Amino acid sequence: MKINFILPFTNMTGGIKVIFEYANRLHDRGHDVICYVPMLAYRFNNYGLVGELKRFKSSIGNTLKRGTGVSWFDLKVPVKLVPIISNKFIRDADATIATAWPTAYSVNNLNKSKGEKFYFIQHYEIWSGPKGLVDGSYKLPLKRIVIAKWLKDLMEKEFKVGVTSLIPNGMNFKEFYNDNKVFNKNKVILMLYHNLEWKGYKDGLKAFEIVKERHPEIKLRLFGLKRGNDIPEYAEFYENPSKDLLRKIYSTSDIFIFPSWTEGWGLTPCEAMACKCAVVGTNVGCIQDIGIHKETAMVCEPHDIESVVNNILELLENEELLKKISHQGYEKIKNYTWDNSTDLFEKTLNKEVSK
Repeated sequence: MKINFILPFTNMTGGIKVIFEYANRLHDRGHDVICYVPMLAYRFNNYGLVGELKRFKSSIGNTLKRGTGVSWFDLKVPVKLVPIISNKFIRDADATIATAWPTAYSVNNLNKSKGEKFYFIQHYEIWSGPKGLVDGSYKLPLKRIVIAKWLKDLMEKEFKVGVTSLIPNGMNFKEFYNDNKVFNKNKVILMLYHNLEWKGYKDGLKAFEIVKERHPEIKLRLFGLKRGNDIPEYAEFYENPSKDLLRKIYSTSDIFIFPSWTEGWGLTPCEAMACKCAVVGTNVGCIQDIGIHKETAMVCEPHDIESVVNNILELLENEELLKKISHQGYEKIKNYTWDNSTDLFEKTLNKEVSK
């Protein structure tokens, strides 16, 4: 098949990483895959004079800074930089896939010659654009592929539209695996640092500090793309660690805190599980699919800092439970391979294209 992925940008994000995984794996299976990116950046939340300046800056980034290069991922398929996503610049294909809410409108406007039209939905993206436009994208006549059960429920119950396929994200077990798992005498707590409020970093940090009052011996590790000003001096921080280093960080940490308020899926708790790091996570994204309380993870509700504290304390004070969560989380995530996910993705495309 000829398959077009329509991307809003090629910046390093979890969602773009997932798209690149599929692009590579479909390419390896003999499909002709191209990723398209517009020079003129999508508007997203950029309105008014300040918004237009941000959009202009993003357009410069798309065109001059990043262009067709992807330095952070070993992408095997071409990235084509086009002025805008339109019939003139997108090739005819068997399938064309929107990957974010603004791209859904672009794909919907393409001719039938561009192939069957799909919308790969990885999140309810109201944080990145006007709610009316985001909601409207889900009602477009596109074949919807979602990555988690909660998104399937949202499409069917909230927007009254069908879902063509539910395909959970896979894990790359060549990058993340049990690398000489260590359980420390003085426990090490690990968390993603992120400046998006809904990632819950401040909730996780507050929970850690409450736990530390009772267990002053524990340590905090953080990792993220860029060091922020709100990282405490007592924390170890790893800025944009390599995959090898990140795997070692997971493997030598005892507990991973996943405090997000919302997630489409959430790659980091899966990475932690693959490295046998016990997860304390909020019941969002992938945790709803793979998190069984006191079996594969310690689960609580978003914003419930007290429950995060109690879950961490229970693991710190019960070594047997900590090791159980570590092992059973690992056994659970082993079922989520990229081969399985790509099988489902490929079958979905083949089925819909052949109709």
